[in-house]
Amino acid sequence: MSYSTQNPEFLTSPHKSFRSSIETPIVTTKIVTINELEQEIQTCAREQFTGRLNLCMTNTDNQQWNLYFFKGSLSKSTSKVHPIRRWCRQVSIHCPQVSIHPVDQGSERLQYWDYNSLVKLVIQGKISPRKMIAVVEGNIREILFDIIQQVELSNDLGESLIYRRIPESNRDSKLLRIKTEPVWQQTKQTWDAWQQAGLKNLSPDLAPVIWDVEELRQQTSLLVYHNLTTLADGNRTLRDLAVKLKQQLLPLTQSIMPYLRQELMGLIEVGDLSFKRKITRTTNSGLATKIPPVIQVQTQLTTPLIVYIDDSRSDSLIMSQILAQASYRFINIRDPLKALPILLEHKPDLIFLDLVMPVVNGYEICGQIRRISLFQDTPVIILTSSDGIVDRVRAKMVGSSGFLAKPIEREKVLTALRSHLTQSREQVGSGAPE
Repeated sequence: MSYSTQNPEFLTSPHKSFRSSIETPIVTTKIVTINELEQEIQTCAREQFTGRLNLCMTNTDNQQWNLYFFKGSLSKSTSKVHPIRRWCRQVSIHCPQVSIHPVDQGSERLQYWDYNSLVKLVIQGKISPRKMIAVVEGNIREILFDIIQQVELSNDLGESLIYRRIPESNRDSKLLRIKTEPVWQQTKQTWDAWQQAGLKNLSPDLAPVIWDVEELRQQTSLLVYHNLTTLADGNRTLRDLAVKLKQQLLPLTQSIMPYLRQELMGLIEVGDLSFKRKITRTTNSGLATKIPPVIQVQTQLTTPLIVYIDDSRSDSLIMSQILAQASYRFINIRDPLKALPILLEHKPDLIFLDLVMPVVNGYEICGQIRRISLFQDTPVIILTSSDGIVDRVRAKMVGSSGFLAKPIEREKVLTALRSHLTQSREQVGSGAPE
């Protein structure tokens, strides 16, 4: 039965076992160019291959993908990068009636989406086969895009993409069949447009974050500034933002490129959404039973927001790079006189504060911060090139949580961050009501 102009099929088949050929050795092969990748995918289609095409980058376990084929058609795909985010995005696009995206809703009782959970919804009549096809095909397109990008970058990085064609049993009673060639060609066109826009080295799985909120405010309209500070919070990837704003990924990314080039914003790596399955529950009789398909979800979405108050652009850039690489959200404030309104607006988890600045020094700023009840327990770490005992004592007197000597070094910054953020959480926890 056909449900798409591209003739994918949602098949109800008896339980069959398509056994892998024991005689066929599994050979690992290297891919150097996009044409070689395309030829291999076309070969799988032409030879009516059933099984999976496993692809990964040499020298890393983090970038690994699987394309699943059934009689030469694509049936699904998997990736180690953001698998839960990817499913949530596609379900929210194509099945909004059953989707609540945890990035937008916080910690709630949400559905955990994967291939099998969507099959159940089709069987129950809650979504149509056409909708499931669209979700799975969207997944495949994103993963194919990521694979193409890595092949293009592999020559620059001295790495290679390797693949293994693995015939294996397919025990799914519900199988999607999506024609391979149209999906490949459309994904290739998307990549060509991305590359021609000068975005070859930019992954859509990175999350935009504001580095210099003060300068951004001056260079944008009030509406643009509000949208950026609300949405570019370091928790949503470029792909997430495109879905949230109902925009195409390429023009959305192009719209923030000027801010990235001016270093008013940056891009950071973020983890996947985190879901905790609650497997059993206790009935009135005391017996443990399995819970229904809806799963209790715990999301770990908000990475700590760090503010750095320093008039030095070079030191601010160093700090922003350290924090971005460690996946922290970051705001730089270069005018200390404007610090308090910005701090009140964004409520950071930790503040780095330079000691020597024009007009007003770090001691005075720290004292002002501590007079605000909201920030009485917020870690404030003073940075200075002068590491004397007098400076340390004075910093302690105005309420500083710690002292960090310049020059700014990655290990010292991250060690201080982890230590003070942990202490801050413990203080909050101990002060919470039972």
